[in-house]
Amino acid sequence: MSEIVRAFNTQEAQRLTKLSARRLQYWDETDFIRPSVVARRGKGTPRLYSFRDLVQLRVAAVLRDTLSLQALRRLKDALDVDAPFATLRFATTAGGETVHLGPEGTPESVRSPYQIVLRFDVPLRDIRDDLEIKIAELRRRRVTGEVERRRGVVGSRPVIAGTRITREAIGRMLAAGWDDQRILQEYPDLTAADLSLARPSQVRAG
Repeated sequence: MSEIVRAFNTQEAQRLTKLSARRLQYWDETDFIRPSVVARRGKGTPRLYSFRDLVQLRVAAVLRDTLSLQALRRLKDALDVDAPFATLRFATTAGGETVHLGPEGTPESVRSPYQIVLRFDVPLRDIRDDLEIKIAELRRRRVTGEVERRRGVVGSRPVIAGTRITREAIGRMLAAGWDDQRILQEYPDLTAADLSLARPSQVRAG
């Protein structure tokens, strides 16, 4: 089975990272943190962020009042957001270099001579855990079994409420022989109530 990729639109990324749409747009356009699932390509094309993107955005949101954008860029290049450690320690030198600190609090690689002027921790585990909780809350708030139209979303066509998935798309999967279990595995944001909206009797009634 192929790996399920969770995707989050700009509005969801705003709620989950507490960053403004303007900042997300600026960081995307300046090639700082770009949405890796779907990049914006003109009007009507959404930005879709992965969970890993959200972790990077949360790290940047935590540190943006402490570090300059240039330092954040260097940290992003050095930071492994998939690292199994609960906390990663970094420091900024007098020369403006951002370096990773080893277990004893000493720089693992830095030009000598150096002087550490700022130390800070990146609480990766806390950030990931908090994101998972907020994502679950976000999904629970979605009303299932309803169709809606949202301006600028999939050409303003009817979509399953809270998603970008059209009723017609689900209907095509059902017509192609996909059973409910397979559809729900491929699209974990959907529910059985959502799938019922695409069945012939519901389509005629709607």
